Amino acid sequence: MTAVLWDMDDTLLNTLPGRMKALAYAHEACLGWKTDPEALWRSHRGGSLEDMGRRLLPDDYMRFVNTYREHYYNLAREIDPYPGVVAVLEAFQQAEIPMAVVTSKIAWGATEELTSTGLLQYFHSVVGADDTDDHKPDPAPVYEALDRLLIEASPRVVFVGDSPADVWAAKNAGVTSDAPVWGTLDAKLLLDASPHHTVKTPGEVLAVFASEASPS
Repeated sequence: MTAVLWDMDDTLLNTLPGRMKALAYAHEACLGWKTDPEALWRSHRGGSLEDMGRRLLPDDYMRFVNTYREHYYNLAREIDPYPGVVAVLEAFQQAEIPMAVVTSKIAWGATEELTSTGLLQYFHSVVGADDTDDHKPDPAPVYEALDRLLIEASPRVVFVGDSPADVWAAKNAGVTSDAPVWGTLDAKLLLDASPHHTVKTPGEVLAVFASEASPS
């Protein structure tokens, strides 16, 4: 069987402004000096917030994580799907292709944002950072999503994600990596991870899926 897995931030939803504000706030509050949040995020390469906290504040990383989350979820955030995303999700849903979200956000936070933007209805499951012990680029979140969909990992499964961690998680799980450049913070960093496919618009995901899902 086939399926489509989606990263959320910078792939389905444009959450970048709020995330950068929260990251800058948490860094200054916990480490005592200002930073360029975009440069910090690029250096992180798309891993979980907990992983970033361990790197920045190894002895008290959850203080960084909790400071970030409290600030982020208290912000007045304007979050919208990227142009073309809803039409593609509609097409997959009409074709009865099962879909799940695999995100480094905690599950309740991701579910809240998918609900507020009207996207939750398209997905059978949402796998967040709190659902697995290991996080992207480890394949565990991909496997968890596929287990919930009752589908085995194979190249006929496509994982759409904008970070190197998404690419590596897909490859480590044995599924096809589809790298969208419409929302990524650093396209060069993404392409350096050597995804199986690069897509410039959400509509191109349909073509990649058709080519991978077709029997050889």
